[in-house]
Amino acid sequence: MIELKNISKEVLEAGVKIPILRNIDLTILKGEFVSVMGPSGSGKSSLMNILGSLDLPTSGDYLFEGTNIQRLSGKQLADFRNQRLGFVFQSFMLIPRLSVKDNVEVPLLYSTYNKKERTRRIKEALEQVGMIHKAKEPIINLSGGQKQKIAIARAIINDPDLLLIDEPSGNLDADSKGEILDIFKSLNAKGKTIVLVTHDPEVAQVGKRILILKNGSWAQPMKGVEVY
Repeated sequence: MIELKNISKEVLEAGVKIPILRNIDLTILKGEFVSVMGPSGSGKSSLMNILGSLDLPTSGDYLFEGTNIQRLSGKQLADFRNQRLGFVFQSFMLIPRLSVKDNVEVPLLYSTYNKKERTRRIKEALEQVGMIHKAKEPIINLSGGQKQKIAIARAIINDPDLLLIDEPSGNLDADSKGEILDIFKSLNAKGKTIVLVTHDPEVAQVGKRILILKNGSWAQPMKGVEVY
C-alpha cells in the first residue's frame, strides 16, 4: 500500500542544510497498525507530514498504491489528502463555535455527497466513537477526551485508506487515553490502516508493529519493543 524509498528531508537554517530524515525505507501493508516512536526532534513530525502529503521529501520516493506522490499537482495532492487520508492531531484542530455534528461534517463540504449521504456518514462516524448523543453539543462544552473522539470521527468521515495519528494522548487523562486507544484498535480490527506517532511507550504498544526514530534514522529496538 505504502512504500517509502530512501526518503531524506533537509531544511535550510542560516544557509546551512540541516538533515531531518536520513535515508528512510518503509513499507506499510493495507490493514497494518504501525506505531512510530521517538523523542522530540527525532523526525517523527517530518515523517508524518510526508506520509500526509503536507510536505515533500528532499530526496527519495513516496509511493501510495503505486502512485508517486511527488508527481501529483497541487490540486491532485489536495484531493488525495481529502479522499484517501484521515488526520488526527494532538491539538484536535476543531472549530469551537461549531457543534459536534458541524465539525465532523467539515471534510464532506469538499465532496459531492448529497445531504442524505452526509447525514448518514456523520451518524456512522459518531457512532463509531460513541459520541452520537453529543451531535448537537457545542465543541466548547466538551472535555479533552470527548474532543479527541470528535477529531477521530472527523478523520474517518470519508472512510480514508490511511489514518494518520499524531501524539493522541498528549492532552488526555489516563481514562480518556484508554478509551481513545480502544477506538484505534477497533478501527484497525475493521481493516483501517493506521500510522501513529508518539513519544509514549504505552501508547505505542497499541500498534502491531513499532518502529523507533532517532536523529532522523531508524534506531535499534529498545527493550521490550520490536522493530522490523
